[in-house]
Amino acid sequence: MRRVVLLLVVLGAIGLAAPAGAAAETKCPFTFRVLHNDRIGALQLPAGNYNIYVINQAQLSCEHATDLFRQFLEDWDGRLPRPWINVRGTATFTRGAGSTVGFRVARITSGGGGGGGGKHPATGSTCPSFFTVLHNDRIGRFRIAKGQYRITVLSVGRLSCARAARLFARFLQDYDGRLPRPWILDRETGTFFAGSRHVGFRIKAAVGPPVNPNGPVYPTDGTLCPATFRVLHNDRIGRLRLRRGRYLITRLRGSGLTCSRASRLFRTFLNDFQGDLPRPWIVQSQTGTFRRGRGSKVGFRVKPAR
Repeated sequence: MRRVVLLLVVLGAIGLAAPAGAAAETKCPFTFRVLHNDRIGALQLPAGNYNIYVINQAQLSCEHATDLFRQFLEDWDGRLPRPWINVRGTATFTRGAGSTVGFRVARITSGGGGGGGGKHPATGSTCPSFFTVLHNDRIGRFRIAKGQYRITVLSVGRLSCARAARLFARFLQDYDGRLPRPWILDRETGTFFAGSRHVGFRIKAAVGPPVNPNGPVYPTDGTLCPATFRVLHNDRIGRLRLRRGRYLITRLRGSGLTCSRASRLFRTFLNDFQGDLPRPWIVQSQTGTFRRGRGSKVGFRVKPAR
């Protein structure tokens, strides 16, 4: 009877063993440093050193896995490039469901960690304060949900965190999302470049507490009205062209205008046959701002809602 039990134990052990030909996971000889709290989609990654484990080194090298980890961290919305997936919200990434091409990361919770395998952000420095966007907004086709954002300034050029925050606010205020030259936007990484891929700044939804809690806020010059205004057909007011659709209206700070009054004024301006504003009203087409004369605080701003 004892021999039967021993035989069953041996058979059970054989059944639990890895299948023949399966490659063992390989720990990479270097670590990767995440310089600030970050995330890849729903996966939160606290600042610190990480080990990288390659599922099958014959199919994916440690160097390639490290570069992929950096790319995934840089991604704006956490949607990995196809066919890559984040396996069930874990710290494992594979080239499709069930694939053995992939890697996992694990934070080192004790001791140093060596280093040498890269870092994120790879260049530049992160700003100590978060930038708060008070309502859902957009820069052209680049959608920015309300919330807090971390700004990372890139390595080259004399761009301070304060300057980057002012530029971000200016780009959010822009009416049509066409950035002033030489600025361009990489929507995949949320990076704004000033004519070079090394001059500019990057934004990403913030994770964790800021070092400095008193960060910049947008908008600072007014209050967004709760309802949108619908333009029924393509139109124009002076040099400002308005495509049909819904618009956000922001009352300028100190203007004394109510949202209903701003809406009525907007409707009146649209109804003018020639698109001319009644004096003393003027419009700044770059920001979609209407003011009751130059330098006046009385006014409102409009922007496409989608």
